[in-house]
Amino acid sequence: MKRFILIFFLVCPAASANPDYRIFADIPEDAAYADSVIRVTAARIESLIGPIRIDSLDIFIVTSHERFYSLAGNSVPDWGIGVAIPYRHRIVIKSPLITRGDKSLGELTAHEFSHIALATALGFQQAPRWLDEGMAMYFSAEWGWGDNLAVSWAVVFGGIIPLAKIEHLNRFEGDMVRVAYSQSYLAFRYFLDTYGKSGLNILLQNIRAGHRLDYAFITATGADYNAFEQEYSAHLHRRYNIVALIFDSNLLWIIMALIVVIGFVLTRRRRKKRFREFEEREKYHSTDFDYGEVEKPDEDKPWD
Repeated sequence: MKRFILIFFLVCPAASANPDYRIFADIPEDAAYADSVIRVTAARIESLIGPIRIDSLDIFIVTSHERFYSLAGNSVPDWGIGVAIPYRHRIVIKSPLITRGDKSLGELTAHEFSHIALATALGFQQAPRWLDEGMAMYFSAEWGWGDNLAVSWAVVFGGIIPLAKIEHLNRFEGDMVRVAYSQSYLAFRYFLDTYGKSGLNILLQNIRAGHRLDYAFITATGADYNAFEQEYSAHLHRRYNIVALIFDSNLLWIIMALIVVIGFVLTRRRRKKRFREFEEREKYHSTDFDYGEVEKPDEDKPWD
């Protein structure tokens, strides 16, 4: 049986920024690092949505795919490398030792802990998936250039995913996964930038109270859920367009390279055309002059 390193933290419930949790890790360094990330993330979350109380939480950081699925369950999609299970008070994360390095251990720990914190703050009422994932990405600071590019492509080529459809994120494959996560972050960030901390907390309080989503949004923003999505969609199309796509991707360099190549080809063609024209003129304007016969000099006569 595999041995696990166990680190146990028990904190007084009054110290809400320091939740009660245990970390089980195959690699001691993973456990120590995850602990430091959780302490910082918990404080950041509380600064936004107020005190959170997590009475117990088990965090597993494993170096085996088999162990991951035994703890997380078989419903986790193939691309999943971390999962939060609020009703079981559990987080399961694949150690960087067995992942491709797409996400760091710090990002994964902060992301999954954010899910637990939000679920606790909502009394286990269900938040929209985009809000849950967007908030997790916000606190894990995992937004990057690739996410920016994914949204640009989606906007320009009509691949934007309706917010309601993100509820089925676990069924997505390929590029849709990244687009869904990226859109979730942008939707959350747009809400926060537009309606502020107070608007977010009003929204969460209404969700916790079990109110319908339309009522929660009207109370927090003054308009219903559909109106918010229209605002957010308009924001996406203003921010992400063909110009953004060109400058945010390698397209700019490809276009510049094409311009250089086309310029070189056109220059060669012009040179060849001029050379042919020069040859045509030479046929009719020869510079090969004939001075007639030159009398053979008398070899005995000296030259002057």
